Amino acid sequence: MQNSTAMAENNRNLKILLGGVPLGCNNVGDEAIVACVVRLLRSLVPQAEVTVCTREEVRTAAELQVRTAPLYGFGENPDWRGFAAEVRRHDVFLWFGATGLSDYPATAVKLLRIAQGAGVKTIVWGVGMNSQLNPAFYRAGGRRLRLLNVLTHCSLGVLDWRRIYEGMLTRRIGRQIRHALEGCALVVLRDAESKAVVERCGYHHALVGADTAILQESAPKPPLPVIGPGVVRIGFCISEQSALRQLDELAELWDKLLERPEIRIVLIPMNPLTDKRLMQNLAVRSKCPERIECLEEDAPAVVQACVSQCRAVVSSRLHLLILAANVGVPFIGIERGSKISTWLKQFGRVPAGSVESCDFAEIHRQLAEILATPPEVSRQRIGKVTAAMRHRLEACAEELRRALV
Repeated sequence: MQNSTAMAENNRNLKILLGGVPLGCNNVGDEAIVACVVRLLRSLVPQAEVTVCTREEVRTAAELQVRTAPLYGFGENPDWRGFAAEVRRHDVFLWFGATGLSDYPATAVKLLRIAQGAGVKTIVWGVGMNSQLNPAFYRAGGRRLRLLNVLTHCSLGVLDWRRIYEGMLTRRIGRQIRHALEGCALVVLRDAESKAVVERCGYHHALVGADTAILQESAPKPPLPVIGPGVVRIGFCISEQSALRQLDELAELWDKLLERPEIRIVLIPMNPLTDKRLMQNLAVRSKCPERIECLEEDAPAVVQACVSQCRAVVSSRLHLLILAANVGVPFIGIERGSKISTWLKQFGRVPAGSVESCDFAEIHRQLAEILATPPEVSRQRIGKVTAAMRHRLEACAEELRRALV
């Protein structure tokens, strides 16, 4: 058994590389996760050197006080050779956060396998997985889909060649996921539903923790101006990625809400470029644009502080719902992949439809219910669930400490 001096020396020399998530790509949720993971690692192994792979190397280095490296595995030049050289100077490659097991599994698998091939310890931390793989990679489209449909027609419908092809892709990446995870020293997933999907791939040793963004702290100063008593702010974030199809009906909902003179709409973009552009274009059509505010900052701590100024939040972005739960603000989710319904299920709620078919009457009903409930009651209800998540995360963090040292 190591004594405390030896353990401290090991921690001082330990080099941890964080990657597998497209950081520096205008996603507030991803930036919240990495900030929380870095803070957690420093609490577990204070002397370790942490390196973060990101497209925003200078900004991330300054904000998190870490060493940075390029964003390997994403974009037109994934630079696998560069990653192989970088990972070799580390003791641990930690692939963390987001929904990468289903959004970009081939990238994650390749990063893990390269690190494992270099003899570097690999850990998967807090990653989620939707019930369906990314349709951009694992659903037939274009010329291939037309060919598969022709083959199905030629078989008189006896063989569904699209289903056969997509099933083959799913099984193949499932095997690759299993093999990559089997080479890891520790696998901690975001929720039980992600674990169930991974088990269908054949891997059965994952632990269930929680999204590390539940550790996010708020900025000390609220970003929105202080307004008079009785004014009620409702936050909205509509993702431009897999955008809401019924934008006209969303505009109508905003106008209906603004019929009440005390209501203010707050636009909270989780992508400060695309989400902001989409929602601002919608806001200019409002009958009361002067009562629609937009958060101009994108630091996760500031976004969470903004959420705390709202009475409720409506979002198709998972991590805005998580930041709302952190500060006890009630939330309404719009389904955009099973991750939204999985999150809501923990609070005994269901989505108000999906981005393909949103139920705006249900959003209006839920908002009325929230506004009729005392804020302290909502905070207490939400707090019970988030406390259980933090308890799971603490238990998994102890396993992470053991795996690191």
